[in-house]
Amino acid sequence: MRVMLQPARIASPTNRDRWMAYDGFMSYSHAADDRLAPALQRGLQLLAKPWNSRRALRIFRDETGLSTNPHLWSSIEKAIDESEWFVLLASEEAARSQWVNREISHWIATKPVDHILPVVTDGTWDWDPDTDDFAAESSAVPDAMRRALVAEPRHLDLR
Repeated sequence: MRVMLQPARIASPTNRDRWMAYDGFMSYSHAADDRLAPALQRGLQLLAKPWNSRRALRIFRDETGLSTNPHLWSSIEKAIDESEWFVLLASEEAARSQWVNREISHWIATKPVDHILPVVTDGTWDWDPDTDDFAAESSAVPDAMRRALVAEPRHLDLR
């Protein structure tokens, strides 16, 4: 009897039966979270790790997932497309980052917004129930996230 091993398939509302290379894509500002991001990646990869596996989860982070190549954005875009979740390390620097905003914009255009997991590391993150959007003074919220959600997101606060 021959057993064929196949890549895991992850069912989601938008990608039914599509193989995902990554469980999560991590978006962050190097200026703000260059020490936290690798630690969080390691922690997620070891979380409930089976004894016979290298890692429990595959998390894409630019420093570990990108090789040197002439097509930076297309490589990032491919990693986003092949990820089930978007982990946003939200800070004032991330909110101002063109790369973080571009990554969020691509995610929102192609994936469910309810698969964004915000982790606030610096700045303010306040929801205004009157406008059903982030408060104008929320300094850790990237512009690409504003007006994208229909309800207040649950976030992890690491400030």
